[in-house]
Amino acid sequence: MIQANKTFVIPLTLLALALPCSPLHASSHEGRQTSTSQTGQAPVFAAMPGPGKKVPLENGAYLIYGFDKKLKMGTVIMKVVAYTPNGKQDTSLEVLADSGMPSMRGAHETGDQPFKLSRKGEYLLPVNIVMPGDWEIRITVKKGGKVIFRGSHKFDV
Repeated sequence: MIQANKTFVIPLTLLALALPCSPLHASSHEGRQTSTSQTGQAPVFAAMPGPGKKVPLENGAYLIYGFDKKLKMGTVIMKVVAYTPNGKQDTSLEVLADSGMPSMRGAHETGDQPFKLSRKGEYLLPVNIVMPGDWEIRITVKKGGKVIFRGSHKFDV
């Protein structure tokens, strides 16, 4: 009887050690932003100047962001307009954002959501603010599939 227990316990122990590395475990995080850089470190998002101010991209290009209304509970639309170094609107970029509450990491994160390009050339994204507290919107801008900018806007509701 003791021999049977030992042979049963050892395979279960090995199975328990293997589970965190299994695809089943990985799928439990579906929809959350868990991407890391090639080095295995989380990407760094620089603090952006406030809404309505120029946010430098690369080679003199920039973007200006804002919101359709005062930041409060409910849905607000984030607007981003990108410009080339010579000041012309740039609609060739891919703009993504993740929003959530830094004090409750993992509870309200949306994961990267793509902005939609409007007819006016504005990148638009609805942001759902579901409770009062500290919030952060992390923006990723890509050009030709390559990340050219990562920035963060923190605010309190």
